[in-house]
Amino acid sequence: MGTFQQADAPKSAKFSVPTELGVSCGWIERRCFREWNGGLWLIHWPYYHYGMTPSQQFNTAEADGWSLANRIFGVGFRRETYANLAYLLARFPLGIAYFTVLITGLSLGVGLVPMVVGLPILAGVLALGGYIGVIEAELLGRLRGRDISNSPADPRELSITEYLKTVVTTPRNYLLVAFGFASFVVGIPLFVAITVVFSIGFTLVATPFLYWIPVVEYNFTGLRGTIEVGMYTVDAGSVVGASINTLPEALAASAVGVVVCLAGLHAVNLSAWLLAELTERLLTFLSE
Repeated sequence: MGTFQQADAPKSAKFSVPTELGVSCGWIERRCFREWNGGLWLIHWPYYHYGMTPSQQFNTAEADGWSLANRIFGVGFRRETYANLAYLLARFPLGIAYFTVLITGLSLGVGLVPMVVGLPILAGVLALGGYIGVIEAELLGRLRGRDISNSPADPRELSITEYLKTVVTTPRNYLLVAFGFASFVVGIPLFVAITVVFSIGFTLVATPFLYWIPVVEYNFTGLRGTIEVGMYTVDAGSVVGASINTLPEALAASAVGVVVCLAGLHAVNLSAWLLAELTERLLTFLSE
């Protein structure tokens, strides 16, 4: 609802001219307007405004309904959704690469410390942490549209001694090495979850096109084999579970598949947003 605030008339306010203001409401950026009206500043939201006619209120509510439907069902038609999906899927190969390189370097370095050769190897592992930040900043820029940069120490601009000292005394390198291991821990569950959810969703969506094929069976049961009941033998799968054999059943399963896919895409957007925010905060904190 709009709110009235008493204020002195500005010298330049001769006409009632709405002025757009940016107002932050929690995590959601909303817009409102400030209008000089009869000695009062009138602050109102675009969806609720004193003086609206019933038809205007109805049109606004209808527009809100379309906006809500677009947010729910239009997720599959937005480029950002698939950029977010690629961003999450990239966690899997990057996590494996980070883990393999870092654990190999740490193992060699720690094992060769008594021979002194291990110390430069450990310093090299820390240097690799800086380049993990470069990769993550590039991903945020290309897939999430974030303007983040990370500049590790350049060995071409420093002597070997100065470079090793800079690498070892830079806190960000230690945190980025830890981030590399965390990417491995997060990347595998993300890949498994995305694969399972969308495999189930696409399989259900395709039910009307596949259920009638003789070699394709849609049987949902957790039991196999037979059950002995007195003199009778009963197939366990026929007692517990369900199968799809008719077109109405196939259409219902397809509708469930659409819901699963939509829920999965919204979960992808939320997960990508959370991961990108954490990564950006980490890189921004490290660059300060």
